[in-house]
Amino acid sequence: MTLQRQLSTWIGRVALTCALGCGGSNSDATQDENPQGGDNGSQSNSGGSGSKPGGNNPGGNANGDGNANGDGNANGDGSSNGGATNGGGTAPGGDSDAGAPDNECGIRSGFAGDEYCILPPPPDKGFQVHIGPSDYANPEAKYILAPGKEATNDFAAVSTNTEKRFFYFRQYRMRPGAHHMIMSDTSGLGTGIEERGGRRIATSNNSIEDSPKGGIIAPENKGVGIPIEANAKLNVSLHSINVTDQPVLREIWVNFWYRDPAEVTEPAQQLFATGSTSFAIQPGEDTVLGPYNCTVENPGRMLWFYGHRHANNVRFSAWRVRGAQRDLFYEAYNWEEVLLLEYTSQITNPIADREKQIEGGWTGILDLQAGDKLEWECHVINNTDGVLRFTNNTYTGEMCIMDAEMVGTNCR
Repeated sequence: MTLQRQLSTWIGRVALTCALGCGGSNSDATQDENPQGGDNGSQSNSGGSGSKPGGNNPGGNANGDGNANGDGNANGDGSSNGGATNGGGTAPGGDSDAGAPDNECGIRSGFAGDEYCILPPPPDKGFQVHIGPSDYANPEAKYILAPGKEATNDFAAVSTNTEKRFFYFRQYRMRPGAHHMIMSDTSGLGTGIEERGGRRIATSNNSIEDSPKGGIIAPENKGVGIPIEANAKLNVSLHSINVTDQPVLREIWVNFWYRDPAEVTEPAQQLFATGSTSFAIQPGEDTVLGPYNCTVENPGRMLWFYGHRHANNVRFSAWRVRGAQRDLFYEAYNWEEVLLLEYTSQITNPIADREKQIEGGWTGILDLQAGDKLEWECHVINNTDGVLRFTNNTYTGEMCIMDAEMVGTNCR
């Protein structure tokens, strides 16, 4: 749902006292702006899924064989000091007269979005990275965003796996007001948040997102896995915007579900390509950024894709170019409710229709060959009184960024 709709129903809610056993993380690089200046059949690829794997085996298949949900226990002993959680979750006491909490974590924060909280996987099944306050009754200032403000911060965290593991299925939950989060493994790069590079291992633009959707791993992806070393240093970049007249709480939960290393035969990696960072779109100007392109290095396939852009973007399109053949695999028009498409043998994506403004793209496995080009472009109409440049400002800046995850190859 849109940022405004996410938040509007919560305005005026009375804050209730509770305590959450989740430690906060250090932050840096704040930007503060005024934003207004399962079965074997085909699966639909639209919207996020439920708050838990829902009976799907994150390491299993579409037949639902096995179950690795591990819902945990609301009274469990898991903690998230240092930003990562590995255990049965936490259950703040809250006010016994306030009624039952509307979330599996048992929290009553008094802020919008308690229902997005999810428990971590059992310790032998995975771990959770949590960014948020240590005490809802007295949240640290870095987790509160004032009305009309916008901020992008880096938060440090550490994964709680004690040995090298592999993962593929991830669950993303973010409170209303979150525009996006990007998590990178910065191990070996230095001290953590001072290093903004690293290997991207998780990203989301939606309040609820499961990847792959519903925890269903398609047959061709049975060998896919992403490595993470023991107690890896992580950097979480969180971009938030508050379009309401009440403070919002900045908080996210990301679950990583392990894969059996004996089954991992295909490492996956994320692709992040910015296009131009030097454009200047004048007030009232109607223009197209791009097309930008990169060259596929080796044979492989794309697992998922989405186009990252801001409020003045009216279309994001991407193609696979192979010789004279140009295949549209992604087209989206709504910058707030970001379309993420998966490309597997078990998902049917909508067919894009520009005239009718129907978002969609490629259906089936999206194979890539060495020498293929990936092209993308953004149609932007500057409805502001200022010049649009490449910035994190949602309403007064723009971007045209390709985000994807691929197996067997990269694109440069």
